[in-house]
Amino acid sequence: MDFSKIIEIRNARSSRSAVPFRVFYAASSQCIAAGRELTQETVETNHTRLLERSVVITFVTHVEVYFKDMLDAIFRQCDPDFFRPKLRHLHNQKYGIDELLEIYERQIHPLELISGDVSFQSTASIDRVFSKFLGAGLWDTAINTRIRLPNQPKTEIKFEAEYLRCLERTFELRHNLVHNPSDAPHITDSVMNDIDFAQGLMLAADIVLLNMLAEHRDPQLETETQ
Repeated sequence: MDFSKIIEIRNARSSRSAVPFRVFYAASSQCIAAGRELTQETVETNHTRLLERSVVITFVTHVEVYFKDMLDAIFRQCDPDFFRPKLRHLHNQKYGIDELLEIYERQIHPLELISGDVSFQSTASIDRVFSKFLGAGLWDTAINTRIRLPNQPKTEIKFEAEYLRCLERTFELRHNLVHNPSDAPHITDSVMNDIDFAQGLMLAADIVLLNMLAEHRDPQLETETQ
């Protein structure tokens, strides 16, 4: 394992807000705004395709960062009795004595090894990790979520199953843009609609995960804040 990468992840995380969705929404909204502008361009420049690729790749990166931060939030905020039984299913790597000494010297917490090693490069891998904490599929739970303004039933929003397909297509497009950039399609209104709905699904996922954090919050944290 690259322990330097874990230190980089730690430093990057400390520079972000403690509210993962707030960071994700601000950053992903910039991607959406840039992508919408590109779809309106009528003249292609030498850099147009690069900018188009950047919109999709950066959006997916922000999705991955959000889930990295939420996994870290589980380890920081939840009762250890809640998450410890799940750890062996997330990380079963064995370490040699040299690696253990480096872990000690770099003052890396064991939970950082787990969060640094988990991959969120597909909707399936995201679901696989967080379903272990939820006891149900993350996406299935998110899709069944409904939200509305207080005392305003007409404002109710239902997250549709199509939103997940939008996120899946965005992940697939990102893969193609990285590995086969010359064959990748241009950004279109359809691509941007997928990203819009994917951002909406992320809101539903955040609601589900925040409810889980609240339900399993570490009682010790409450004691420390009193």
